[in-house]
Amino acid sequence: MMKYLSKFKHIAPWCIATGIFVWLFHVYPPARVWEAVTMVNVPAFVAFAIAYFVLLLICDSWSMTKVIGEFSHPVKFSDVLAARGATYPVMVLNYPASQAAFAYYLKRRYGIPIFQALGIFFFIVVIDLLWIISLALAGSVFQDYSIAGISLDRTVQTVAIAAYSSLVLWIAFWRRWPEKLLGRPLRPRFIERLRGRSIFHIFERARAADYLRVALMRTPIHVMIVFSMYLVLHTFNADIPFTKILGNIPIVFFVGTLPITPGGLGTTNAMMVEMLSPYLTGQLVESGRISAKELVFAATLLWMFANYVLKVAVGTVFLKRVSSELFRPTPEVPEELAEQDAAHVGGNL
Repeated sequence: MMKYLSKFKHIAPWCIATGIFVWLFHVYPPARVWEAVTMVNVPAFVAFAIAYFVLLLICDSWSMTKVIGEFSHPVKFSDVLAARGATYPVMVLNYPASQAAFAYYLKRRYGIPIFQALGIFFFIVVIDLLWIISLALAGSVFQDYSIAGISLDRTVQTVAIAAYSSLVLWIAFWRRWPEKLLGRPLRPRFIERLRGRSIFHIFERARAADYLRVALMRTPIHVMIVFSMYLVLHTFNADIPFTKILGNIPIVFFVGTLPITPGGLGTTNAMMVEMLSPYLTGQLVESGRISAKELVFAATLLWMFANYVLKVAVGTVFLKRVSSELFRPTPEVPEELAEQDAAHVGGNL
């Protein structure tokens, strides 16, 4: 029974993604979408896609090198870069599996405990999600959120308040603030067993200032994420107010990071169309040849395709430099167990 349940958990997200795309292509006919794709400025799009991908890989690997070095074991930037790149093809299909493979690499290369590495990845994902929520909150100041006629302003603000409150309580728990406040230990056995798990090693050590410092390290990544769709749409000779990008893209990526579909496939495309198309202008749209929704959908498909092609291509190059044996599961920690404890959100980031 558990075997079939595990298979269902892997297949279900792909089925949902397929269903979303079937619906999208029903609403936006493939011929019209393809016509919109052919309108892209190919040299500009390719140049930006490559530059974006390379810069994102470098910034991600650099910040990860710093965090691993501070909270676990000093590692070389070149090794983290190679491992991150080599796990990209796996990430396309299964994000938790790519995180597990990265953890196996760090175990074999540097002796870092697997669950300790997974905890570090989870720590970074938490900070990335807080970044997205913060950007969405900032965006709510500039505009009224709505989708299908439903206002999202209050929802965004409620989620932000809940996230910040949860962060304070989370840090208070791991840093033992209640004990310091009361001046006596509060250490029930089941809580201490939880604290003793290797995957939470980083949270016991990280101070509030560390969360802020790592968030600052990740700033270039989130700036690029916000700017990306703004520039992609410009390669289609279309324009959109930047405040609409700032306000809506974080919401799109927040939904995309939820473990509904693999890497946000389908969910991010549908959200982009609904949230960006009302503000899109340009000669192609104004001529009536292509609708704003068809253009945004085409742009998201092309951007997604370019990203996946680059991940597979770069991953293939790095796998020729790094032995695939370094990414194989270790006898003491089966792949299923590592994937189970890996972060299941953040795939499309």
